[in-house]
Amino acid sequence: MTDWLIDTLIATSLLMAFVLLVREPVRRHFGPAAAYGLWLIPALRMLMPPLTETVERVIPATSPLSLATLAATPAPEPALIDSIDWQALALSAWIAGAAFMLVGGLLLYRWQRWEVLRDSVQLARLDGIRILRSPAVRGPMAFGILDKVIALPIDFEDRYLPDERRLAFEHELSHHRSGDLLVSHLAFALLCLQWFNPLAWLSHAAFRFDQEAACDARVLDTASGCNRAAYAQAIAKAASGRALLFAGALDRPRTLHRRLASMLTNPSAARRFAGKTLIVLAAGAALPLTATRATEYVDSPMSKAVPVATTAPAAANAPAAAIPAAAGTPAPTPESYTENPDGTVTLSGGVKLGKDSTAFFANDNVLIDGKVKSLDQLTPAERSKLRAVIAKSQQDLARERAELPRRLAEARQELERARSGLMKRDYQRDIQDMKRDLAEIDLEAAEMRAAGEDPAKRKAEIERDLREAQSVDIDKEIAEAMRDADPAKITGELRSAEEQMKRMLTRLDQLDGR
Repeated sequence: MTDWLIDTLIATSLLMAFVLLVREPVRRHFGPAAAYGLWLIPALRMLMPPLTETVERVIPATSPLSLATLAATPAPEPALIDSIDWQALALSAWIAGAAFMLVGGLLLYRWQRWEVLRDSVQLARLDGIRILRSPAVRGPMAFGILDKVIALPIDFEDRYLPDERRLAFEHELSHHRSGDLLVSHLAFALLCLQWFNPLAWLSHAAFRFDQEAACDARVLDTASGCNRAAYAQAIAKAASGRALLFAGALDRPRTLHRRLASMLTNPSAARRFAGKTLIVLAAGAALPLTATRATEYVDSPMSKAVPVATTAPAAANAPAAAIPAAAGTPAPTPESYTENPDGTVTLSGGVKLGKDSTAFFANDNVLIDGKVKSLDQLTPAERSKLRAVIAKSQQDLARERAELPRRLAEARQELERARSGLMKRDYQRDIQDMKRDLAEIDLEAAEMRAAGEDPAKRKAEIERDLREAQSVDIDKEIAEAMRDADPAKITGELRSAEEQMKRMLTRLDQLDGR
């Protein structure tokens, strides 16, 4: 989740900066509605979940570094600064800041709303919208999502001419009908999520201006040309008060000059349509390009049927390196093997190869039909069977080669976990969890017996796991894991496996007289 939050912060900041740069040219060429629509792009990116790819990952039947059984002699307690989870601390501060700002904003809005409604007088109701007069406002104002309100100043009839009153009322009515007030609430919620980001504050102010300018354009689209002057007069007369936090209002003095300049923009219908199309295309390009990508791994046990291994021909316990034929398998690790009387072969890791298994080893010896043979000893049928195994292994290695960047990225993450001490802290936490479980069994023995569970048996299992954990050298295991996660080692072993298969195929061609 932390990766998604960081990626989202960076991506939305870049998109907000982009919108801040292009909104003025877009308004001039395509109209205020297009500039307003641009803010949909960073908003959608902020709400966009990560794109997850599911990858099946083949793991060994016995893992050399399982945190459930890892152990070492009791390690010294980590330093205080190392024990602090800085990510959790930063996440808590972010959530606390967002919650504080959101609750504070909603309380401020409720107080401002109460202040407007306190001494108001309702004049009428139109399409579920209450029209009222209030001494707390100096200009027309629209607010409310469920209880929709348009508040007019006490001197509305005295200060505004009939055309000005009609156009000002149309402006506030347009805010309700177009859903601007709901969008304003959502925009504030997104601002709360980025309360620490200066770009978010600049973008929110620009968004509110673009929202008002787009509402101006909607009103003027239905008005005659001579009414533009009356509408400008209405805006100028209203620009003297203070709007509610989530309200749509004419009274914004600081943006008066820019609002009036924006009203001079009158693009054709074709340009406005082109602007909307441009926004859709920009969103369709920006969202996938900036999306957070995550990989979800589904682990499955390593296939024992057709491994590819390396060993010496004569010595049954000579060093070997198992190179599994399945895609996504971990890099090879030194192994030895033992030929069993029943025709099976047991690798040093405990993996047992059946009589029907086919495998090849370091000096190109082959396990086939329960026997280890050199290439020269293979029958034509066995050579054909070996070719099929090599072809399958080459396909798997080709997939491994395609997934190499992902595997190297995973290896770097494992190296970082090991170097930062996170792996050891996880191990120590597992040890403490097992000790705590033992203590809880003594306290809950009666409940366990009532549920049909034997507390003594469960306690013996945990004690066995704890002894096994404390018998392993965690530092040695981590060092071996770091060697296995070395990108150079992974790349080298993959290249070595590819070269071995090419060499064996060349030798098989010679034996077959090709």
